[in-house]
Amino acid sequence: MATDKNYYNKTHTPQSDRLRAPLEENKTQIFTGLICDSCNSTDIVETREGYVCRYCGMVLEGKIIVFNKPYFSDVQYYAKMGATHIGNARERLAHAHSKKLTHLQKLHSIESNEKELLTHAKIEISRIFTCLNLPQTLKQLVYHKFIKIRTAIRSGTKYRAPQKLVPLTIYFICKFEKISINEADLLEVSKISKKDFNAFKLQILNFFPEYLERDRKQYILQKILELTEHFKLGMEFYFQSKKILFRLWDNIKNTKDEVIAGLVASISVLCAFKSKDVSVSAICNKLGIKMSTIQSQVKRRIFDQYQIAGFTTLIKSSELLKKIIGKMGLLTTQQEKVANKQNSDEIAKRKTAEIVEIKLGGARKTCNHLMDVGHYLFAIANEERTPVMVSLKSYDMSNFYSDANIRKSLHDKKSVLDKEQPLFEVKFIK
Repeated sequence: MATDKNYYNKTHTPQSDRLRAPLEENKTQIFTGLICDSCNSTDIVETREGYVCRYCGMVLEGKIIVFNKPYFSDVQYYAKMGATHIGNARERLAHAHSKKLTHLQKLHSIESNEKELLTHAKIEISRIFTCLNLPQTLKQLVYHKFIKIRTAIRSGTKYRAPQKLVPLTIYFICKFEKISINEADLLEVSKISKKDFNAFKLQILNFFPEYLERDRKQYILQKILELTEHFKLGMEFYFQSKKILFRLWDNIKNTKDEVIAGLVASISVLCAFKSKDVSVSAICNKLGIKMSTIQSQVKRRIFDQYQIAGFTTLIKSSELLKKIIGKMGLLTTQQEKVANKQNSDEIAKRKTAEIVEIKLGGARKTCNHLMDVGHYLFAIANEERTPVMVSLKSYDMSNFYSDANIRKSLHDKKSVLDKEQPLFEVKFIK
């Protein structure tokens, strides 16, 4: 009978009692002072995520608030911040730190897809900026423009992925801010194909309309300056290319910026800076374009535009090209070089400071005598239209102009001014 009674008690124990039975084995994890607001259970365990009810799975977050007398006696309320249930009852009661419960907690802590995507975008921007050595000050501008363009792109489009949209955003922002960037180098460190890259260029104005108003000339000049520094051609090459660019702009503006920079630099090298170290091929390789493109542009934009026959190839027709550029007044002659050198020498001489001191003893002080200002500086132009700095120093003559002295001078009918002591000193600084 005892065996049957034990069997009956084991099989007919209420479910709540069977679930709470394993708790007696691990009483060290039970905090009887805490009460679950969902099921009123005191079976609370402490995990990495906080306090969790092992009976219903409610995650309790917050501080314990104790209400003492005269309000309530021996009652503690635990303020919950959410209603998240992790795992089932058997999993929670078996072990507080089991593998399955840990996996469920990781799934519970996963961020939303949109937030994770923006994090990947920041990482991709930093990686490309480091590879290309771009200014770090543009990171925030690229990130905000990435978000703006991605919001405007229709959902489901492949260009919404950070791997494709981040390189495009960097490319257009750099060109808009007049910062030189090489498209070939960008594609090499990016995860977007050249076909997709070129396809998106045609629709950038739909998402970035300000790009149409960018200053293309300044960006091209930045490219030419980069060539000048790379091949060590000097600033004379830069100003020569700048003159050709502004003169031929209306004829050559309907093409890529890199092609325009290569065209202008090639004309300068062929016509004014013939050097063994610098060639048209080297310029094209630096800009990532082909030499045949420059040859085609010279034929179409210069020879065909002005209806001049005799063009064969870019190198063979260099002398004829030099004559055409010279007739346009775009080449600096030997006489102009000599004149420029003389002007530079004259400017260098004028930079030498020359100080002339003039004492004006009979000048009257017109400013307030109670304010001892001291020095005044003026900028004037002389007969040669060169700037001259004038330093005017005033002396404190407040005692000289006192009421007693003025009344005495009027009574004696003498001049107020003392010509031996100057009131002002004027210095001309050229």
